[in-house]
Amino acid sequence: MTGDTHRKICQPLHPAIRDSLDPQYVAYHEAHLQYIERDEISSWDGSIRTKKHSLPPGGTKPIPVGSIDDHDVARFRVRVYTPTGQCDDRGWPVLVWFHGGGWAVGGLNNGTDLCCWACERARCIVVSVDYGLAPENPFPAAVEDAIDAVRWVASRPAELQKIDTSRISISGTSAGANLAIVAALSASNPEVPLPTAQPSLPNTIAHPPVSLVLFIPVVDNTATAKGVWRPNAETAPWLTPARMEYYRKLYFTHDDHRSQWDASPNLAPDSLLRKLPKTWVAVAEMDILAPEALALGDQLRGDYP
Repeated sequence: MTGDTHRKICQPLHPAIRDSLDPQYVAYHEAHLQYIERDEISSWDGSIRTKKHSLPPGGTKPIPVGSIDDHDVARFRVRVYTPTGQCDDRGWPVLVWFHGGGWAVGGLNNGTDLCCWACERARCIVVSVDYGLAPENPFPAAVEDAIDAVRWVASRPAELQKIDTSRISISGTSAGANLAIVAALSASNPEVPLPTAQPSLPNTIAHPPVSLVLFIPVVDNTATAKGVWRPNAETAPWLTPARMEYYRKLYFTHDDHRSQWDASPNLAPDSLLRKLPKTWVAVAEMDILAPEALALGDQLRGDYP
C-alpha cells in the first residue's frame, strides 16, 4: 500500500478489490481518502461542510465559460453557467444540475469543473442548484427545491436570458442524482401529485425534459447491506453501508418516508417511469449503489423497446 506510513489510515482499500480498481482511483484514494476519518463515527455537528480535508478535489480544472452568475430562487440559490458566443434562434438548451453529498454536504462550489465542461462542450446553459441541506432541511425539502428549480427554469426567467424550454435536461450525482430522477419524474408527469413533497412554485412546464443524466445515483432508499447492497457491502471503497445509513438518518426524520417514490424513485409506478426521458446512467462497479443503479437501468430498458 502506498502513501504516508506515518499517518493514520482510516479508510484502507479492501484487498479483495484493490487490483480491480482503476489505478488512478487507487492512487487518489491512497494519497488522500484513506487518511480521512469516517463521517459515521462522529455525531453530526456540520463541521464537515467547512473542513478543507473533507474531500480533496480531483485533477480536472474548470474551463472558461461566457459567464457565471448566482441568483436567488424561492428558498435556495442557483449558479448559472452561460457559454461563450451566441445561441441559435431557438435559444440555449438548459442542463439543471444537482450536486452530491448525502443530502447534507456540498453546494454551488461542488462540480464547478463538470458544470463548466458541460456548458462549453455541450453548448448549453447549466443551472447548478444549491438545494436545502439536511439535517436543517430534512426530506422532502431538497426534493421540493429540486422540483422548484426545474419549474423555475421552465418559466423562462429573465435571469436565464434566451433559453429553449423544449430542451431542458436534468442531471446529478449520487444524492443529487436521486433528486434529479424525482425532479424528472415530476416534470414528466406534471398532473400527478407527489406522495410527500409539496413544491412551492407554480407548474409552468410546457415540455417534458429531453434527457436525464445520472452519475452513481442513489435510487433505492430502502436498500440495506443484507439486501440490495449485499454484493459490495463488505468491500466498497469510500461509501460504506454505515456511511450511507448515517446520511440517511440526517435526511429522513420518518422511516416510512424512505419507501415513498419521491425518496426511492425505483418504487414509482411503471406508468410514471415509462414517461421519463432518455436516460444515461453511470455506475461504479464496486460501489454499494451499483446494484440499485443497474436495477433502475433494467426497469427503464423494459419501458423503452
